Amino acid sequence: MISLRAMPRHILAAIRYHRRPLLAFHLYFALLSILLLAPFSAWLLAGLIHLTGSDMIGNEELLLFAINPVGVLWLLLSATLAAMLIFLQHAGMMLIATRDARGRFHTAAGALWVICKRLPQLLKLSGMQVAAHLALLAPVLLLLAWAFEQLLGGYDIYFVVNNYPPELWQFLALLIIAGIVVALVNGSLYLRWILALPVMLLENLKPIAALKRSAELTCGARRKIAFTVLSIAGVVATIPLLVSFLFDNLGWLIFQFLPPQHLLVLAVIVGLLFSYALVNLAAGFLGVSVNSLLILKLYHRRCKRNRGVTIDDEPRHVGYFAVGIEAVLVIFAVVQVVVALQVFSPQDDVLNIAHRGNAWDTPENTEFAIKRAIADGAHYVELDVRHTADGELVILHDRDLLRIAGDRRPIWQIQSNELADLDVGSWFRDDFRAARILTLAEAVELLRGRAGLYLEIKGAPQMPNLVAKVMAELDRLEFTEETVIASLAGTDLLQAKAINADIRTSLLVHTSVGRVEGQPFNTLALRQALVTPSRLNRIRQYDHELHVWTLNDSASMARMVDFGVDGIITDRPDLLAAVLEERAEMSTVERWLYRLKHWIW
Repeated sequence: MISLRAMPRHILAAIRYHRRPLLAFHLYFALLSILLLAPFSAWLLAGLIHLTGSDMIGNEELLLFAINPVGVLWLLLSATLAAMLIFLQHAGMMLIATRDARGRFHTAAGALWVICKRLPQLLKLSGMQVAAHLALLAPVLLLLAWAFEQLLGGYDIYFVVNNYPPELWQFLALLIIAGIVVALVNGSLYLRWILALPVMLLENLKPIAALKRSAELTCGARRKIAFTVLSIAGVVATIPLLVSFLFDNLGWLIFQFLPPQHLLVLAVIVGLLFSYALVNLAAGFLGVSVNSLLILKLYHRRCKRNRGVTIDDEPRHVGYFAVGIEAVLVIFAVVQVVVALQVFSPQDDVLNIAHRGNAWDTPENTEFAIKRAIADGAHYVELDVRHTADGELVILHDRDLLRIAGDRRPIWQIQSNELADLDVGSWFRDDFRAARILTLAEAVELLRGRAGLYLEIKGAPQMPNLVAKVMAELDRLEFTEETVIASLAGTDLLQAKAINADIRTSLLVHTSVGRVEGQPFNTLALRQALVTPSRLNRIRQYDHELHVWTLNDSASMARMVDFGVDGIITDRPDLLAAVLEERAEMSTVERWLYRLKHWIW
């Protein structure tokens, strides 16, 4: 009988009793993952991506990559390796908390040794489970892709996320139904096989036999198991949220009242950094331990077995092995701190890049937006370019005019003379009724001598010559040196470089697979969620500039400035100018301390 009330007590008692070897194994495994498993996985997956002829699959190419045989293999292998890492960590903690056939518990180093010996079997078990789950998931994903194309394929995606057409609600309803189906079907399979790992470890069975044995053990009790697992997982999931909330508010509160004495501020930051690291370590350890021992306790209750059937002899010099790992762990931590400190830069020369002009207070990509952005102090104005049916280069974000003028025709089917008197401002506010679609030449003249042009190529199969037309027009207007060519598609940037090797380019990255750094572009423009201290360090190694988009609040702007990015793309260039002005008034030491503070919060 599975008792939800008793289960947490038993799990916490086991963690308390085995806390030292469990924590040691947690640290050993973290080090092993960082130094060996993660680099090997990255190398293997990068090799698969290289088979496609590129080092990176990004943005618009992701869908094609996902349905390519290499992409399917990459997905299967990625999921398998991720599952294997989870299995390895769970396996070690299960071994520590379970006696072998002689009645002895495993040490942390001994558990690590045992799972290394059983690595092939663990890999097979994870691969089988991942393949089964993906096979069940594939028809649902194909159905959703078909439904999206039928319901929303005729709309520009930006119109969908901003204007919510009726078809969006139909698709969301279908998405909810699909989510319920996936939760029931894949969840049922997960519960069926939830005990396969302890079965394989403690009963010494092969992967297929372990899956069958797990199905037998869980038969008739899966609802109770599901309730127990979900209840405890829900509690565990709140731990990192509580830690983040605690330190966010604690850090903010302390810095509100802390006197501006540099040594004192530095001491407090170091103390908070150390505390944050310890609490995060404890929270991560608790979460992994609870999940591992939950599955183990479920296994014990279902099979009435409290020890394994095998005798696992540890290596002869396991003590030296443990000391060696601990020494490497300390050295690695010191190196990480040194590297992190070297990333800091006291420079605050951050480019203010106005996203479609000032798109916060004026209609985007219009004369109003450009003039307002220049007045707000923007260094560059980011604009989007497409061409009409007769080849006129115009400033327009969406592929059609539905969102800004109510016309569903794509721009490449509209003649330029049809745009002359088209109102593209009243959708934003009635007093902008005079706004018109600009040509690229008109936009350049508004910017000349006032700000640079950050021009995003909005390519489409129906506009195969767009890049060539843009480069020719910029050359005619003698505005190439003041322009940065940006695109979500790396092929557009390579084409621009082939025409003019000196043109500055910026790869816009929303989502990618593979190595973003080291691509043959001057700048990487990443969405905020992709910007981390480690990524910034890698980008600096390849001599790229780093721009981040699209930030519209002062806290995010200040954080990215303190991270050391080179440019911020924003709808609110006036707000960014104020943030940069505030930073300019700080001393070098103050800026350095703020950087360190934002590195943590």
